[in-house]
Amino acid sequence: MGEALVELNRIQKRKRDELGGCHLSGGVEVMKLWKVSPSDCPSGVSALGLKVAWMGSSFPVILLLVMARSSSLPSSLDSTLPGFSLTILGAELEQKYLCRQCKLILRRPYQAGCGHRFCAFCFKQIISSGPQHCLACADEGVVEDLLDTNSAFPDNAARREIENLPAVCSNPGCVWKGSIREYEVENEKLSEHEIQGSREHMRLLLAAVESLKFLNEEKTVSNLLAPRSKPRGLDFCVQNLGECLMGGGLYCDPDEGFASNILPSVDKPYNGHQRRYDDLAQKLATFENIVCVLNREVEKNSLTLEAYSRQRGLDQEKIDYLTSKVRQMERSVSLKDLAIAEMEQKLQENEHSTHDGVFIWKIHDFSRKRQEAVAGRMPAIFSPVFYTSKYGYKMCLRLYLNGDGTGRGTHLSLFFVVMKGKWDALLKWPFNQKVTLMLLDQNNREHIIDAFRPDITSSSFQRPISEMNIASGCPLFCPLHKLDSKSSSAYLQEDTIFIKAIVDLTGL
Repeated sequence: MGEALVELNRIQKRKRDELGGCHLSGGVEVMKLWKVSPSDCPSGVSALGLKVAWMGSSFPVILLLVMARSSSLPSSLDSTLPGFSLTILGAELEQKYLCRQCKLILRRPYQAGCGHRFCAFCFKQIISSGPQHCLACADEGVVEDLLDTNSAFPDNAARREIENLPAVCSNPGCVWKGSIREYEVENEKLSEHEIQGSREHMRLLLAAVESLKFLNEEKTVSNLLAPRSKPRGLDFCVQNLGECLMGGGLYCDPDEGFASNILPSVDKPYNGHQRRYDDLAQKLATFENIVCVLNREVEKNSLTLEAYSRQRGLDQEKIDYLTSKVRQMERSVSLKDLAIAEMEQKLQENEHSTHDGVFIWKIHDFSRKRQEAVAGRMPAIFSPVFYTSKYGYKMCLRLYLNGDGTGRGTHLSLFFVVMKGKWDALLKWPFNQKVTLMLLDQNNREHIIDAFRPDITSSSFQRPISEMNIASGCPLFCPLHKLDSKSSSAYLQEDTIFIKAIVDLTGL
């Protein structure tokens, strides 16, 4: 009902400006406009009353306006309007809900970096000419940062609070109640309907006046018997408009009242009405042409968008293909990296290996490696491989810097390891060559030497099945105190020791 009353107020004001006191075709003059109480109208219908003068007589006409319904969200939800009027609030006003610029209830609130809130419309107006000082901060005697788009953000929490506040209709006599969000939606419906339906309202008004001439076109002057009579039931319908509309109570008997007693012999053409109708028809045709142009533009844009979509599909297929190729290349590069690493390892082995059964192992950073062995992080280290010949046995040494077994913590433990080689199928097994192990005196005076001949029954000297056999050698190879004492400087110099292995090649 509130929306019908607002619509009547607006339509009445505009129609009064356009029609009040003007002459329509056939000598009809609109003398007065007034509104019919919306409480007498059914939902979605409003009524406009007008007093028409014709040939010295006047009579009332009721014009029904059917409100258009729209389910779309109001455009005022955009940031194109200042705050809500204070008169719509149905509860006590709190200062935190006021815009610091327009002093109205916040609409689409923005919170600045200083903490003050503004309507989105007001905030954009403030910073339209560049960053500005906050006047609210100035009023409080506080100097804050400038207001700009980088320091402000939409305050959605405050917006939800405000939209849920109780609201009432500000029009007198309207009993509508709801939330501010509902008020905004309903108010926007009225604005949209007023704009979109103004032309239709004018047509209805003109059609109602024009129909009076043709209700009884064959009557003569003698029929003008009751110039003051009215359409039957008009008083009742004005008072009970809702029931009359729903029940069809408003009608005119063709044989009585103003319409039946007017002079139908007056055949003056409705030139004024016809001209206005032609103007409206011309405008309608213009709008239809504009719509056709817009439709063509929409169709053109649709075709362009479709072409872009097809091109995007082709581009995506190409991207997927290139992505697959990149993944294949990445896998290929990974395999090549593994091959290169294996080749580097073999190259390093060949660089340090020998093929005559004699091998000297240089161990640098002895102190650090010894500490790692004591801490248990790396108790043993392996030497590079060496061979008895180019196609002979493959071997290496294993050294425990803090000892192993019976020599743990007291001796260096040095072991000989037989490894799995490429030419093992051509060699004689078990391995039965004498092995000599030496810790070299770097002054070439007194080497520490230990030698052994393999136990052919031990698995350590059988043909290897795994990468290497179990190590065998000397757990008490060298006392650690010889390396720690001053007399051991001949074995340990510049934090480096040298170990030599000699494999007897007799019988090979």
